[in-house]
Amino acid sequence: MNRRHFSLACLGLAAAASAGVAPAMAAAPTGASGPAKREPGKPHIAFLLFDGITAQDMIGPATVLGASGQFTMDYVWRDRNPVRAESRSPAELHIVPTATFKEVRNADILCVPGTSNVFAQLRQPDILDWVARVGAKAAWVTSVCTGSFILGAAGLLNGYKATSHWTLVDELAAFGAIPTRERVVADRNRLTGAGVTSGLDFGLTLLAKLCSDDVAKTVQLTLEYDPEPPFACGSPKSAPAELAAKAKADYLAYLEQVAPDARQLLDAASKRLGVKTS
Repeated sequence: MNRRHFSLACLGLAAAASAGVAPAMAAAPTGASGPAKREPGKPHIAFLLFDGITAQDMIGPATVLGASGQFTMDYVWRDRNPVRAESRSPAELHIVPTATFKEVRNADILCVPGTSNVFAQLRQPDILDWVARVGAKAAWVTSVCTGSFILGAAGLLNGYKATSHWTLVDELAAFGAIPTRERVVADRNRLTGAGVTSGLDFGLTLLAKLCSDDVAKTVQLTLEYDPEPPFACGSPKSAPAELAAKAKADYLAYLEQVAPDARQLLDAASKRLGVKTS
């Protein structure tokens, strides 16, 4: 499906939204059902899964886009075994893939979520190969949080503005990306969201681009997304400087423990992609 046909596929939903028709909530397929059946006129979204995924990075945009009822979706991993979402709780959340890398070779929209230790994914060639292959043909290439590092390592952000979690966004330069400290960043057919909860804003922004503002507004209202956080502390711009500095230091110390080769991985990616770094 090319980008013109992709946009036309959303016109029916735009008309429905303008008429005040609420979008249908799409039921998620089970892992046993196999890949989503492609439906004419409905763009296909492929969400990458992996062990250690930050669940909200995927759940936020999947909820927003799924609420429109205008897409088919797959949650893709190398096999059908459930992936473990990252958590500090003894009780783990597992997500069941609907399709494998071999079963999904193309998609209209590629969406890559993140994780606190994205360097674990950068060490896995099959992840980067699948993302590169699907992203090369996708009408939209997107990510939330540190998912942009996976896009970057797959060679999909070279020369594009992009964002990521605020603690790591500047490191996107290693992939030839242009680090941009905004909640949602659009550059041509690349759309990237900042940290975790930006996935909701990201999803609404993508929905508006794919369909219309009215469609996105209808979904936003349906989901009652009207945030009033209890603290003005959701970004380094609004948080006390001391708290932001400590949070970043603590996170970087964590990375030193779980990914001591992070700098080498970034340098290797730069060399492989032909990116000159200072």
